[in-house]
Formats: sequence, structure tokens, C-alpha cells
Amino acid sequence: MIRDAHMSPQTAAAEPSGQLAPSSDYIRAMGQHVASVCVITTTVGGERFGLTATAVSSVCATPPRLLICVNKSGASHEKISEAGHFCVNVLNEDQDPLAKAFAGMLGKAADRFGSGEWTTLKTGSPVLAAAAANFDCRIAGTLDQFTHTIFLGDVVAVSCQLGHDSLLYGSKKFRQLRKTFSSLDANNGETLHF
Repeated sequence: MIRDAHMSPQTAAAEPSGQLAPSSDYIRAMGQHVASVCVITTTVGGERFGLTATAVSSVCATPPRLLICVNKSGASHEKISEAGHFCVNVLNEDQDPLAKAFAGMLGKAADRFGSGEWTTLKTGSPVLAAAAANFDCRIAGTLDQFTHTIFLGDVVAVSCQLGHDSLLYGSKKFRQLRKTFSSLDANNGETLHF
């Protein structure tokens, strides 16, 4: 069952007030924001669906919850809503062909699930075994935001492949991490907020 997150209907549906930046300027500036590339997957009636996304973020660690932003015009949007669950597959840096396939860049006839080994964890959503990380989620709430829906996901299972750098996207290009400045040991990692 999908329930709405804590937000009043007036807040969720209200048009922004005041002078806003032009959308074209916003899009150009957001292009400078480098983010991990993820494939969001779900299943409905035994059929698999998925899309490429960079709009993924941690919400809190206790309880473990994340969010994804999905365009309402995409075919997977309604399937995620209908299923009530999804998996965030964080791609590793050599999986750009999968990112392109799930983004529709290889054509509509491309078999999105034809590459890689796919399995499941708890929800039944497809899990890419060789991904850098997988977050299997049950939908905890939704926020309607004009062209997109924000899906809040309670993380019911995770897996990760340590030692794999994530595929990145920024300035309209897939990118790889090439420089690191310092390494955190397990004890120092708690100082960062996830």
C-alpha cells in the first residue's frame, strides 16, 4: 500500500510563488552536478521494468530510507507505483552500456535486461548482481512534484561489491572517478552523513 509522506495537500500541489530562474538556466546548471548512475527496477505480474536515474539520495540511515525522483512521462513510473517496490542498482564504472540501454539510448527494441546477471533480494525487484550496490526498497510514501514523483523507499535489503567505483554522470557525459583525496577508515566514516 502506498501512503503519502507527511506533506499537506496544499504544499504538495501549490505552484511556486515569486520569480524563479528560467528552466533552461536551471537545467544547464544542474548539468554540472555530478552524480552516481543508477538503474531503478521493478516487476509487475512477472514482467520487469527499469530506467536510468541519477536523482537518487539517502534520506536517513535509521530507519534506512532513500528517495528516487521519476519522471511521470516514463513507462516505468506507473509500474513502480503499481508494484509498491523498487530496487536501486548503483552501476559500477564499466556498466555504461547498461545505463544507455535503460535510458533508451540504444533504441526501444533493445533488451534492457539482456546484459548482466539479474537476481532478486526481498521484494522481487530485479537486482543487478555485478552492480556496485543494490538497495531493495518498499515504497513508504510519495510526493507529487509537477513533472516528477518522489518515491520514498524503505530499504528492506542491500548488497554491495566493495572495491568497485560507481559510474558517474555530469556535463552530459558518463564519467569515471580518477582521483581520490583521502581514504576514510571504518571509524571515521561515521562523521559523514548518509
